[in-house]
Amino acid sequence: MPKTSQFQLMLAVLLLAALLAGPAAGPRAAEQAHQGASLPEPADPALRDRERAALLAFYEALGGPDWIQRDFWGSETPVGKWHGVETDAEGRVVRLTIYDNNLEGELSPAICRLERLHTLHLSFNKISGRLPEDLGQCRALKNLWLKGNELTGRIPDSVAVLPELEYLDVHANELSGSLPKDWNTPKLKIFRGEDNEISGQLPASLLRQPDLEQVFLHDNRLRGPLPETLTEASALHSLLLGENKLSGSIPNDIGKLKALTDLRLNDNRLTGPIPESLNDATALQVLRLDDNKLSGPVPNGLADRLTVFDVSGNPGLEGTQ
Repeated sequence: MPKTSQFQLMLAVLLLAALLAGPAAGPRAAEQAHQGASLPEPADPALRDRERAALLAFYEALGGPDWIQRDFWGSETPVGKWHGVETDAEGRVVRLTIYDNNLEGELSPAICRLERLHTLHLSFNKISGRLPEDLGQCRALKNLWLKGNELTGRIPDSVAVLPELEYLDVHANELSGSLPKDWNTPKLKIFRGEDNEISGQLPASLLRQPDLEQVFLHDNRLRGPLPETLTEASALHSLLLGENKLSGSIPNDIGKLKALTDLRLNDNRLTGPIPESLNDATALQVLRLDDNKLSGPVPNGLADRLTVFDVSGNPGLEGTQ
């Protein structure tokens, strides 16, 4: 038999064998079976009821019947299929992602009865009022994303001691008052609080968080000096504090921040010289110090190596007129 005919015969046999094996054979069939399976729910009925009650309290507090999308909310369908709810392998709620969905009202502390909740993403809604102090009971929370709402009042002190918190984003709200004084968030990497009305001093303890990489607090009402602990923020690469009322001098040894790429202190009331040590911040690319009250010489070579360098609006600086 010619080789071509032998090949065609073998191919036909293989195809027939695959058909006879049925849909249960092979990894593709297993994947299809898994996709068709029901989502798991907690084995303990009391736990199941408790998590459902917490979700429904959250739903009612934020005007659930008027949400744009609210698929399956309040039904007997596994909560992992409710719009914006994600569960783990045991059916426990771990994530709420319900952004730009017409949520309106005050955030219910009932969400902290979801003991494994690690992500709360409720940005671009109409959530108003104060953040509940009970948010500190959400001990598993890693990501708190509430930007673009209508929140008022202070950031609760309890948020500043969440042990797993990595990303705090509350920018573009109406928050006011001082930041929490004592921070103990050892995993915090990013804090976005810009475009609010936050006042008081920048807490020294915030800048001691070992993994802190980005701080965005521009366009607020912060006042007082930059804390000396700023130079201890070894992981920091973005510090945006423009458009506040900060005063005093820039720490002399700010050049110790070897990871710093973006430093913006524009539109404040800072005085004194531009530190020579900024030439030691070799990763620095963007430096904005415009519209302050700085004086003295600009460190040699600093402007030449930066992508963005602006010291305008400081009449006391030498050689900038």
